[in-house]
Amino acid sequence: MSCVLPFINLEARTDGTMSVCCIMQETAKKDDGTEFNLAHGDTFSDVQKSEWLKNIRQDFKDGKQLEACKNCWKEEEAGIQSKRQRENFFWKDTPHDRLTVMDLKLGNICNSKCRICSSFASSQWAAEEIALNHLNKEKHLQFNRLGQWPNKNERFWEDIDEHLKHVQKLEFFGGEPLLITKHFEILEKCIKQGNARNITLSYNTNGSIYPGEYVDLWKYFKNVEIFFSIDDTYERFNYIRHPGNFEEVVQNLIKFKNLSMDKNKGSYNLGIFQTISVFNILDLDELTKYVDHYIEMPIHYNMVFTPKHISPKVLPKEVKKYATQKYKYYPEYIQKTINFMNGEDYDNKYWKRFIQITKFGDSYRSESFENTFPQLYAMIKDDWNKIQ
Repeated sequence: MSCVLPFINLEARTDGTMSVCCIMQETAKKDDGTEFNLAHGDTFSDVQKSEWLKNIRQDFKDGKQLEACKNCWKEEEAGIQSKRQRENFFWKDTPHDRLTVMDLKLGNICNSKCRICSSFASSQWAAEEIALNHLNKEKHLQFNRLGQWPNKNERFWEDIDEHLKHVQKLEFFGGEPLLITKHFEILEKCIKQGNARNITLSYNTNGSIYPGEYVDLWKYFKNVEIFFSIDDTYERFNYIRHPGNFEEVVQNLIKFKNLSMDKNKGSYNLGIFQTISVFNILDLDELTKYVDHYIEMPIHYNMVFTPKHISPKVLPKEVKKYATQKYKYYPEYIQKTINFMNGEDYDNKYWKRFIQITKFGDSYRSESFENTFPQLYAMIKDDWNKIQ
């Protein structure tokens, strides 16, 4: 089969919709064509019984490349190992007849409003998005309402009790998962059921929180993966991950690293997710230098596909050409990132949107793109001054 995930994985998204995985650009549908939604009382079991999932599984058995999964194909074309490839390898010896992995984004509660994000994944974004376009006020408020589904859908909590008996991996992304303390109730259920020792936990956190009162729960699990979203260093990090503070995040990383070194506290794998966007494409190596010198932690690249106005694919040709030349003799993993950037050119309307939204954000947040990213600004100065 071309992808294992439709057979073993389901994703709960922040707005209550569900899908096969976080990369898939399609949500689960009922037989009448409407979406399943956890905010409306639906469950994972409902999706598992659906014709929608049955058809997708058959398509994958037939080796079809679904349009909804094109982001994996595009990464592979650039020489980047896609989620499809990683998961196929990891789960190749696992029975493909039951829910083995649950990707649980338990709402959009977050304490950051990163430049690469939106209200879909952060409750902090709504006010700024409304200020940007008041006509979309109801849309953005609706995201926040839907993001409250974990507190309202009792069927979901009853339903996952049965699945937890067989699950081998639980993924908690965001929102900010360590801020959503309700997820610790799931861990307590696993411990009580006696199957925690068979389960790997995986987190993607912004690094702003060290959940000291809960870390003792983790020692009961097979392994705990914690990935920190860090895209750059110092003022560039603070700008991209507003209102994050780079030095405070580093101090938390040290706490997590110390925890991982205490074998009585459990088994851990720590890493950094560096999301590659317009903002940091010209400074890719700065974070690597810092981490190698001060933290010694593996870095994994995460490519921005959407929002399109943030993806490096949206950059003008002259900037892409400069970046390509700059990294010409850099390691293969950076070359693959450049291949991804050069793989296609997004419509110029998205470049215009990048400048407009970035300008608005600077005004709203009292920040300065020009001062924070002087090298990139110098290259796009004409467009910056021309586009309003």
